[in-house]
Amino acid sequence: MYLFECEYGSRIKEREFVKGVLNNFDKDYATMVGAVVNNNPYCLEFSIIVNLQGNPVIFEKWLRENYPEKMRRHNVFLENTFSFNMLTFIDEAMVDSAFCDESGFLFHWPEREYLESKHPQYKSMKKNESKVFISHSSKDKEFIVNPLNAYLQAESIGTWLDSYEIDYGDSIYIKVNEGIENANVGIFILTDNFFDSSSGWPINEFSSFFMEMMKSKKRSL
Repeated sequence: MYLFECEYGSRIKEREFVKGVLNNFDKDYATMVGAVVNNNPYCLEFSIIVNLQGNPVIFEKWLRENYPEKMRRHNVFLENTFSFNMLTFIDEAMVDSAFCDESGFLFHWPEREYLESKHPQYKSMKKNESKVFISHSSKDKEFIVNPLNAYLQAESIGTWLDSYEIDYGDSIYIKVNEGIENANVGIFILTDNFFDSSSGWPINEFSSFFMEMMKSKKRSL
């Protein structure tokens, strides 16, 4: 049995895959082609099941050639799906009616784009791009940088600040350079701490930003 993990909120795109299985493998080989749906709003799940009778090599070859990106779920068995909504497909018409953008008998919730187009209030909160890069010494963060950042945020100005943009495990070098490349304006907190030789990051950021500024229309303050 093959169980392919799919996206609940974008299921119409899976029509092609299911129809491909139905059209390329007879019912004696692909004995079941179906969908399993968990409509729990806190854990929306949607998977496609393909059960084979016989050697899977032919199916595996077809998968590699046509859908190499398909994500197969491991260690999930048929008995694990009995409590969810399940539908076995007989023909293509069933696929079209089941995988629709509106809610129905299989999917209790509409597709994401359809839901958001009809109810804009349900769109996810969009993060604004960081257009102001703030370069500073960590020693100046509490009394200078954080108040400055709070002021800019209150004025609806998107800022790049390491405290919010760099997560544990991220490459500091890559993240800083991304922030510099995407910024339109650079603000440099030029205190004695900034030029302290024990911390090379502020000077490196200063140099990188001015190199970018020479190639573009960036401004520094």
